[in-house]
Amino acid sequence: MEIDYNRKLSFLLVDDVQVHRFLMASGIERLNPLIKLDQASSLDEAIVKLSGDTYNAVISDWSMPGGGGGELIRWMRARKHFLRVAFVMISGKNNSEDIIKAFMELEVDAYVVKPFKSHDLLDKVMNAIDKRQKL
Repeated sequence: MEIDYNRKLSFLLVDDVQVHRFLMASGIERLNPLIKLDQASSLDEAIVKLSGDTYNAVISDWSMPGGGGGELIRWMRARKHFLRVAFVMISGKNNSEDIIKAFMELEVDAYVVKPFKSHDLLDKVMNAIDKRQKL
């Protein structure tokens, strides 16, 4: 993966487990320290942050108390101004039914199974951003 350090990017990391957010953020920052990273620990906090700031991508855990990635992407896709924001679902669920549901029903741009390597996550996020920009 070739990294473009001239591209201004901003990601929102959404996970209820603080250590998961820390690992994602530190891995992405290690690969490209110029990406602006913001974090949310819940669906409600993510909605507040999305309502007040602009992001190129949202990386969200599927399952969280109070609503997870499925509810968040439905909320985003119901609003036109999020059409070009890439959505990457992360999950411990690795069966094909869950992955098919994520793509077909929820319209995620990428799906990453835990555990994952930082460069794999960033590569999927960048591909998802490029895909969304073409819409």
